[in-house]
Amino acid sequence: MTVSVPSDSPQPTDAEPAEVEPADAEPVDAESAGAARVDVKAADADRAGAEPADVDPWTPLDPGQGAAPASGGAPVSAPAAPAAAPAEASGQVPIPGQVPVPGRVPAPGQAPGVPYWPPYPVAAPQPRNGLGTAAMVLGIVGTVLSLDIILFWLSWLPALLALIFGVIGMGYARKGQATNRGMALAGVILGITGLLVSVGTGVVVVLQVQAVKQEERAEAEAARVRSEAAIQAAEERAAKEKERIETERKRIEAEKEKAAADERARRLAFGQSYTYPDGLKVTMAPPEPYVPSETVFEAPKNAKILQVRITVVNTGSKDVSLYGSGMPFVRDANGGLVFQVIDGSNRMKLLGGSLAPGQEATSLSAYALPNSAAGTFTVEFDYGSGLQRKNVIWSGSPS
Repeated sequence: MTVSVPSDSPQPTDAEPAEVEPADAEPVDAESAGAARVDVKAADADRAGAEPADVDPWTPLDPGQGAAPASGGAPVSAPAAPAAAPAEASGQVPIPGQVPVPGRVPAPGQAPGVPYWPPYPVAAPQPRNGLGTAAMVLGIVGTVLSLDIILFWLSWLPALLALIFGVIGMGYARKGQATNRGMALAGVILGITGLLVSVGTGVVVVLQVQAVKQEERAEAEAARVRSEAAIQAAEERAAKEKERIETERKRIEAEKEKAAADERARRLAFGQSYTYPDGLKVTMAPPEPYVPSETVFEAPKNAKILQVRITVVNTGSKDVSLYGSGMPFVRDANGGLVFQVIDGSNRMKLLGGSLAPGQEATSLSAYALPNSAAGTFTVEFDYGSGLQRKNVIWSGSPS
């Protein structure tokens, strides 16, 4: 049986094994087998002279293929080996009636006719750059927040996470599992910066708060001191005012007492004397009956005419004025004014002018005291000017 192989058809890269005829197939004689081997050799020679077909780089060279072409020359064909060489080299026994097909030499331990493929290249793992990127982003956020006077207390968390993620990302970069070592390093630097700035800002804020509180305490203490000083000053003023009021009260009481004593001192009986503060001493002699000689006005009937004699002496060191003190006021027991008797004699005298120190003067006047009110009568002498004007009153029985 002869197998013809066309010379212009490309040989498949993976040669399929020849079909094995069943045991009951017609036996092949020796001459037919030899003719088949000759045809196979002629087909190999034709393929060697033709253009090389596309060869799989992963397929090892067949023993029957030519060697690599020399530089600048045509490919050099290796000496043709017998068709049974691959089978003999691999230790396989040719099957009677099987036509050996030239092709690849199977790998050791591989069945004849099975192609050999190297392991498929495994794809490289993706770089783990997420932590480095997150570290840089969190570092920027933490640093920006740390510069805000209000939100600085929020910056410690992203800055701390940036530091942790950056350290882990740098570890991945050292192991070749990440390619963004710079971003991880930037995250570490920014995280440390954010933490330091946050801590510094926190310290500054705490110091400022303490300073404000201390200032408030100082102001409160100063206000308390001022308040206590004001209260103490007010108490002192109140005490002084109370003392002044008490002194004034005592003075007024003393003046009242003095005025009352002076008032009592100026309430005299007939024949007694009183001395004014400026030294004027005044004395009224006891009343005596008076008999007028000639009267300008007729004396009232049923009345007792009495003589009133008042003597003044200047015991002081300055002149005193008797203006307004020339005539006394006489009242009966009922408080009414008594009629004054004026006669034409020269016995009537009035006080007037001024009185030099040591000088003395006397006034003489007569009054008709009604018998119905003659039980007790009073004689009033006024001296002084303005608020300093004071009176001296003598009282008693006309007998």
